[in-house]
Amino acid sequence: MAKPTKSEEEYLERIYRFEESGHKMVKTTDLAKDLGLSPASVTEMISGPLSKKGLVKYKPYKGVTLTGKGKKIAVSAMRKHRLAEKLLVDMVGVNWDDSHDEACKLEHALSEDVLEKLENVLGKPDSCPHGNIIPDSEGNIAPDDTHPLTDYEPVTEVEVARISHEQTELLRQLCSLGIFPGVKLKIIQKSPLGGPMLVDLGKCQIAVGKDIAKLIRVKPA
Repeated sequence: MAKPTKSEEEYLERIYRFEESGHKMVKTTDLAKDLGLSPASVTEMISGPLSKKGLVKYKPYKGVTLTGKGKKIAVSAMRKHRLAEKLLVDMVGVNWDDSHDEACKLEHALSEDVLEKLENVLGKPDSCPHGNIIPDSEGNIAPDDTHPLTDYEPVTEVEVARISHEQTELLRQLCSLGIFPGVKLKIIQKSPLGGPMLVDLGKCQIAVGKDIAKLIRVKPA
């Protein structure tokens, strides 16, 4: 099989992020929004090169999933991305909320040899600055015992474990609210019909929209 292009690899990585967040089937409209592309362009890539190379399974009007081959490539790309984020935040001093975009530029330049050395220098971290699991060199992924914030009811104390969707705009918003991995929250109120959740950060209480709360993965404090 021909090596995927950088663009194809990026698609696989983005699909994997959705699957990692619990999506069994990724809608092309969601993928297009995440990539900042038109739905037509995304459908063309998925139904064309990615499907022909056996990297995805596409069902029109339903969505797309990774094949075993596609997932292997996506996991490898994710490993590079998250180690690059760790390097940028821990050793270079890049801001937590800026590291995702910068790592996207850096990850494609990392060879497996350099990646192994980088991992050792960083102390073989098991998660990126946003709390997401870093696959090991064999592509193994540690079990995830976290759940979306929306799964919990008032009055429950939880600890933020990871931010499942590393989009710069979202990360900046969470940064401004003081929500990071390791921060403890108390759920005060859960509005009906998809309304916001009221959470207590200790120093203040804030309202978190349901769409954002789904992306904040937590565990009992």
